[in-house]
Amino acid sequence: MAGAEDFAGRRILITGGGAGIGAVTATLLESKGACIAILDRDEDAARSTAAKLGGNKGIGLAGDVTDRKAVTAALDAMLETWGGIDDLVNNAGTWDHGSLLELSLERWQRVFDVNFFAPLSIANMVVPRMGRGCSIVNVSSVLGQVAAPGRGPYCVSKSALIALTKMQAVEWAGRGIRVNAIAPGYIMNDTTRTMAEAGGFDPSAINRRTPLGRFGEEAEVAEGIAYLLDNRRAAYVTGHVLEVNGGWTAYGYT
Repeated sequence: MAGAEDFAGRRILITGGGAGIGAVTATLLESKGACIAILDRDEDAARSTAAKLGGNKGIGLAGDVTDRKAVTAALDAMLETWGGIDDLVNNAGTWDHGSLLELSLERWQRVFDVNFFAPLSIANMVVPRMGRGCSIVNVSSVLGQVAAPGRGPYCVSKSALIALTKMQAVEWAGRGIRVNAIAPGYIMNDTTRTMAEAGGFDPSAINRRTPLGRFGEEAEVAEGIAYLLDNRRAAYVTGHVLEVNGGWTAYGYT
């Protein structure tokens, strides 16, 4: 059974960890013994989430994941405070809406910079600092596995992130580093709740389309991330995409 000692002494960087899934994951991993560095564009959110972690087990850092200087500063802070880094959760993401014919290449580039090139760049910066037994989790999406009209940049960038995960897993297995992805489905949080209340989508339609009949919770995604990072329970798991979507992608009936 998982316990508070599972991640004792592990030093974990979570991008976009100031709120949402990243913040919930930070809290969960800290409760299991980890030290957490949070890199987020929202400095107040990063520091607030880090302050809620026990003792000196949290560092909140302001920075954009597309800024290599900000990432370097975060890694240096981890080195100074805890002596290095063990695990990485590439959680930060963004999206854009529009049809393929109306989306400019600049809008595609902005989404890819955050959702694909930043995880690629950060992992390349982190891996030389890692030793055997370290792990990376890339946060993709159910929309990285299917096509959703009007969400091209998000779908394609998250799909590319899954392909990158498999490449990293294969190339870095010899280093003793595992790399996996998690693909959350429709998750109820402050953002989706606000969108639903504003009439942006119909939650009941998504519930009917989901075999388990409900939205997921951020804590359920965090548990999946914790599993993939766990060197005891997931020691032989690499290059895998963990679906946390209530059976959404398995359901093919109209």
